[in-house]
Amino acid sequence: MKFGNGSNYWIVEGDDFDVSRGAAKAVTIEMNENRTLKFDPDRSAFIIIDMQNYFCSPLLERPEGALKLVPAISSAIKSSRQLGMRVIWVNWGHRPDTANLPPSLLYGWQRNGRPGIGQPLPADLGPTLIKDSWSAALTGELEELREADDYWVDKYRISGFPGTTLDPILRSNGITTLFFAGVNTDQCVMDSVHDAAYLGYDNVLLMDCTATTSPANVLEGSLHNMRSKAFTALSTSLTAAAASFV
Repeated sequence: MKFGNGSNYWIVEGDDFDVSRGAAKAVTIEMNENRTLKFDPDRSAFIIIDMQNYFCSPLLERPEGALKLVPAISSAIKSSRQLGMRVIWVNWGHRPDTANLPPSLLYGWQRNGRPGIGQPLPADLGPTLIKDSWSAALTGELEELREADDYWVDKYRISGFPGTTLDPILRSNGITTLFFAGVNTDQCVMDSVHDAAYLGYDNVLLMDCTATTSPANVLEGSLHNMRSKAFTALSTSLTAAAASFV
């Protein structure tokens, strides 16, 4: 069955989804729940959200969850490049004067006694999530994988879309399908997935490439909400597709 119109459409046959829109070099991956997804890698991007020192570094006594994602994310980056997909890093990166941030966001960051955005971190680690600061940089292992032709997007809200260059970058490159990774699943990742769906993108959440510090019931509720706006798969699905891609 065909959903859409003109050149913008899906073809769905039971648990098999084709979002390639007739691309000549489409590839198929296995998804969760015994589904398959056929997509066009030339019109796809792998988006990694907030894998920054602030959220990952042991120097800030962060839980190990974010760093445990690094091997799967690294593998997905390699597979994405082999398939010809774009790699996009989406991260907090604020102005030093935080002039573009509303009081609600500034209060929310500081209300639990932690340093607010732009305020100094302990141990002389610099300001909190200011562009080009230590805390805004990618965690070391992933920084080594960043390449010159990757896209870097500074974000200023939970979602990666409001007020950023993300949507213009995607549209100018003709990208229609987005694979998501990063932290936190129920916050920045979820809000970005929701906004992407509202903007008309096809979305895939790589389950082994995302994590959160929130309680299990919060995570399950977030995943329940995202399942209507994104497919779910594992990084190994991209690995298998890249291995057979010509």
